[in-house]
Amino acid sequence: MLPWRSLRIPAMASAIEVWAVDRLIPYAANARTHSDAQVAKVAASIKEFGFTSPILVDGKDGIIAGHCRLMAARKLGMEQVPVIILDHLSDAQRRAYILADNKLALEAGWDNDILAAELDRLREDGFDLEVIGFSDDELGNLLDGMEEQDEGGSDGGGDEESIPEPPKNPVTRPGDLWVLGEHRLICGDSADSAIVNAVMAGEQADLCFTSPPYGQQRDYTQKIGDWDALMKGVFSVLPVGQTGQILVNLGITYAQNDWNPYWLEWSEWMRSKGWRRFGWYVWDQGSGLPGHWNGRLAPSFEFVFHFNKEARTPNKTVPKKADSIVDREKNTGLRNPDGSICQWSSPEASLQTHKIPDSVIRIGRHNNKGELEKDHPAMFPIALPEFVISAYSDPGEVLFEPFCGSGTSIIAAQRTGRKSRAVELAPEYVDVALLRFQKYFPAVPVVLSGSGKTFAEVAAGRGVVLG
Repeated sequence: MLPWRSLRIPAMASAIEVWAVDRLIPYAANARTHSDAQVAKVAASIKEFGFTSPILVDGKDGIIAGHCRLMAARKLGMEQVPVIILDHLSDAQRRAYILADNKLALEAGWDNDILAAELDRLREDGFDLEVIGFSDDELGNLLDGMEEQDEGGSDGGGDEESIPEPPKNPVTRPGDLWVLGEHRLICGDSADSAIVNAVMAGEQADLCFTSPPYGQQRDYTQKIGDWDALMKGVFSVLPVGQTGQILVNLGITYAQNDWNPYWLEWSEWMRSKGWRRFGWYVWDQGSGLPGHWNGRLAPSFEFVFHFNKEARTPNKTVPKKADSIVDREKNTGLRNPDGSICQWSSPEASLQTHKIPDSVIRIGRHNNKGELEKDHPAMFPIALPEFVISAYSDPGEVLFEPFCGSGTSIIAAQRTGRKSRAVELAPEYVDVALLRFQKYFPAVPVVLSGSGKTFAEVAAGRGVVLG
């Protein structure tokens, strides 16, 4: 029988003592290694939370557990540390516990849903997540799945937790034109006028809102050799008329620690083609992503560039605060210096409950309830295209999306009653877009143009097994 089994209560320390760090003797046969990065993390934790876990020592001042904590204490310049003396252990028990203390901790796992939720709450509280010990990549992977409540809700059905992944053997083939209710999606190059003509079928778009690859940063399905050539090719065949609006979402990239205004040549080219650089807006994405970012502040915004040939007054989509809405019957209009009510400049002005949006678009980067960003490497929240679409188009109008990706803009068009005409180069992401649309709107038919066959029927005919 093991000695501790004869005890009613396992042995435990009765006191914590404070010792000088120089008194402690590391175990020469300690098999556990500690990198400088780990020591730095533990030091940051001690600095933030205090020395909450005393070092365990034997009766001869030797360390049983806490080698890394001692190294962190020395890194912080501490002269004393708390210790607990475990003098009840035999020599074999002491050596065994040194191993067990490290190994048993490794046996624990994580409930990733609960973990991500806790991290997200801490982030919203403004807490520095680096001191917790997770790497930037780990934090990014966990927090990328945390979505804020979608302000508009989902108009479609389906299991919002079931996310389609890009298939290795896609159903879609280059040139396929899919019809999704009032919308059309073609697989092809949006710089190819034949592809654009096929999806537009003689129509002109009232609005183009898109999020192209950012400079040379993204590599989805093929390398972008020349970003300017890509953009000029796409926008040279853009099916937007004289009164149409073009809004393009782009983010900052860096080269050799210098921010790169890679859009300058393309924007000048747009101007040379008669498109005015009409507006420059900011997409406020909410709390910054975790990480040290090489000394920069945590990124939490991107840009939206607005081009047009003729101005279009944006729709009033932002609700006014209740106390700013004028009630004529209660004489709550603007007043002259003498207190008299001003003459109304418009019969309806005082009664309007909404106003036009401002130039800062405040939408969290994760605003798709229940969705992870594994649909597409650069998927943006549905609320972003919904916002732009609602501001710069009316129900029934035609939208053009040259970089469709996972189909977020098509979902936004369906929700807002617009008609989307979209192009996506990669067959696998056309599949993702179709599956996402069907998940949100299962009652809307999705068929291959020409054949009238459903996605499942086309898959069967092409010998593709759907997951």
